[in-house]
Amino acid sequence: MDQKTRKKPARAARLDPAERRAQLLACAITAFAEAGVSRAGHADVARRAGVSVPTVFVYFPTREALVEAVLGEVGRFIVDEVLRPVQARPADAPQLLVDTALAFTDAVGSHPDYARVWLDWSTAFRGDVWPLYLEFQERVFAVLKPTVLRGKRDGSLAKNLDADDATRLLVGSAHMLAQMKFTGREPAQVENFVRTLVDGFRAAG
Repeated sequence: MDQKTRKKPARAARLDPAERRAQLLACAITAFAEAGVSRAGHADVARRAGVSVPTVFVYFPTREALVEAVLGEVGRFIVDEVLRPVQARPADAPQLLVDTALAFTDAVGSHPDYARVWLDWSTAFRGDVWPLYLEFQERVFAVLKPTVLRGKRDGSLAKNLDADDATRLLVGSAHMLAQMKFTGREPAQVENFVRTLVDGFRAAG
């Protein structure tokens, strides 16, 4: 085959800037889920998106910008698309806490790459990403703690329950819920785990 008849490599479809950024961010989340927060970079994103590495740099000029975009999207998804909608439901505090935990578990199944990035992020005790995780965790606390406090006020949760400790237990249980989901535990087992935790809040002290 001569030079004239040789096929040229396929080029990435043209997208407007917002669409291209969304595509690159989705590819970045997958790359970070597979390679880890500390290892994935622009080349991994470019390979997945079928674009040049410089194209990725146009949208994410530094590795720090890429990392912040990925972690920001993962945090936004968990807080705004998983936790807040459940907390807005008309239900008593114990049921809302159960429903929130189960919604998170469902999200692990529907968005496993997001969950894997979150798991890696939550144990990345490095100076660059750890402060971002602590900020994200505070946003989670801000969503869950008011429900615990409401339960204390209306008597559906124990009056002597420490709201901060209860919220920390809820957030900490997310790691076990993710593990149960990834290892294929039955939904009834997951729900029993969650209800056992919340039942403890009814009888604190």
